[in-house]
Amino acid sequence: MRDHPERRARGRRLLARLAVVACLPYLTLKLLWIAGVDVGVKDLGSLSRGQWIAANAVTFGMDGIAALIAHVLTRPHGRRVRAWLVLFPMWVATGMLVTLMIAVPVGLGVIAATGAPNPATSNTMLRPWVFGVVYGGLIAEGLVLLSAFALYAGERWGRLLRTRVRDLTDPAGTQGMQRVLTALAVGFLVLAGVLRLAWGLGADVGMNAQWIARRNAVGRTGDLVHGLAALAGAAGMSALVFRRWGAVRVRVPLAMAWTGVGVAFGSSGWMDVGRSPATSALLGVGNTADLIAGLLTFCVGCFALTELTSGKDRTATPTGT
Repeated sequence: MRDHPERRARGRRLLARLAVVACLPYLTLKLLWIAGVDVGVKDLGSLSRGQWIAANAVTFGMDGIAALIAHVLTRPHGRRVRAWLVLFPMWVATGMLVTLMIAVPVGLGVIAATGAPNPATSNTMLRPWVFGVVYGGLIAEGLVLLSAFALYAGERWGRLLRTRVRDLTDPAGTQGMQRVLTALAVGFLVLAGVLRLAWGLGADVGMNAQWIARRNAVGRTGDLVHGLAALAGAAGMSALVFRRWGAVRVRVPLAMAWTGVGVAFGSSGWMDVGRSPATSALLGVGNTADLIAGLLTFCVGCFALTELTSGKDRTATPTGT
């Protein structure tokens, strides 16, 4: 039994190294585009050169942070890094990668089975192989990075994750605020989740003709994942903050809240700032609800993290297994 922690640590380091490698194709392609080498690019269309470089610089930076976090997970001192430096970027990465990891392969499978037009081959901006490099690399990155992080979390916060919800220590001083913020976040998550589920199941409420024409199986699958994740996130948040599901271990509702709200926040449209406006007012409402829910959850997480790592509660929140 004593060798189990070391085996898990070796597995975590291996997965994290693979995550760094998985980031390289995407980072290389983005770096070439930033440098003006338009490999794989057909036509920028309405995008100016400045917009193209700026968009690729932002996404290069985001994936670069993911690679840096993966590198931290390989290091012996990784468990001593301040929690928020690892948790916040991993939360955002989880939300953005989980939707992609499910929506792209499932959606493309539906397209292949039905004979519908493949968005990769019909795209007027990029050559088809670019989609394979980008999305294939991101899916591989998501699989190994999230697996490495799960092992890391188990090593660092294992006892907390195994604690039953009913045994959690009530936060001193911020419990009321956490409950108010959580109630608001749950409301926004349910609103956005129901809306996305309706779109994923084929409803076209709030869509204009241009939007409907662009819809495909990948987008619909993404909406289904988004909707289900938002509702799961709402349930997980409620269970944790209001101490429901008392006999369940913390890791279950925490995983639901972490992933579900992460998906909502990652898909909330905050990356579209400076791009074309939303295709409908209802999409803007849904994106805004996701964004607000994510920010409220972030605030609750900050309160909880501060309480759990304070001197008073430190013994209840170990950093080891």
